[in-house]
Amino acid sequence: MLRHLPSGVDERLLVGLDAPDDGAVYALDDERALVASVDFFTPIVDDPEDFGAIAAANALSDLYAMGARPFLALGLLAVPLEEVGPEAVAGILRGASGVCREAGAPIVGGHSIDDPEPKFGLVALGLVHPERIRRTGGAQPGDALVLGKALGTGIVSTAIKRGAAELPTVRAAVRSMRQLNAAAAEALEGHDVHALTDVSGFGLLGHLREMCEASRVSALVLAGAPRLLPDAEHLARDGFVPGGTLRNRAAVEPQTSWADGVPESLRLLLCDAQTSGGLLAAVAQEDASELVAEWETAGYAASVIGRLEFPGPDVIRVED
Repeated sequence: MLRHLPSGVDERLLVGLDAPDDGAVYALDDERALVASVDFFTPIVDDPEDFGAIAAANALSDLYAMGARPFLALGLLAVPLEEVGPEAVAGILRGASGVCREAGAPIVGGHSIDDPEPKFGLVALGLVHPERIRRTGGAQPGDALVLGKALGTGIVSTAIKRGAAELPTVRAAVRSMRQLNAAAAEALEGHDVHALTDVSGFGLLGHLREMCEASRVSALVLAGAPRLLPDAEHLARDGFVPGGTLRNRAAVEPQTSWADGVPESLRLLLCDAQTSGGLLAAVAQEDASELVAEWETAGYAASVIGRLEFPGPDVIRVED
């Protein structure tokens, strides 16, 4: 579909549609570049304030994945006002505003419409030095893959919608999705980071495939290495799997080989469509353990999940 959009010819457009990056980047001057991204979606939890906070953290994550510091946001709100009511709308905005204040990017405007299906998100704007932009491409054979959050938000959210998630499971998922990737991005300074993205709707393997293709490498993933949200694997086995996760699985399947011992529940979790997921960094092997320790100290469920290799017959190999 994107082929119908014109590619940028402005020399100040540093990152546009030509690469699978997390935001567009436009140079303002020699010291500053503007990073812009937009994201919004329908409610994935019941509490309006949690929904607003999660949507805001999810949108801001694209900026952190580009190495940018958020400074401004615009809200995008669609609700059936007569059915939802002003208190729920206030809760959405309150949750989003709190997360944006924490990020240093106040919501200063936006747009709202009356719509049968509730939706909320942000246009997120950040600044980065043109020479410090983080890209999805650039990973090197031998790099370690470090993931910053636990997997399973799509599966847990589906269980929430069907009334099958226990309260502790819901709380753990909401806590993870509300968590900004700000401290994780800051911890990357001083480490030899070759590529960076965040894990969102395409799932871990979908975003990893983009990194591999942009970097012309392949990946080895250890199926049991990523940390999982509480009950996520159990819920996957019981069939609480969103359509987006199944589509992700089908999309990566032609370029992925699976060890026979990897159970179906883990295969689904590795492809699970995430909301406000963790950063995925390709870093020099000698930096990986220290980075995981720093991320864990900052409160993230971090892990080394595999490594990058020279191009092979499969873009991704998953071993047990």
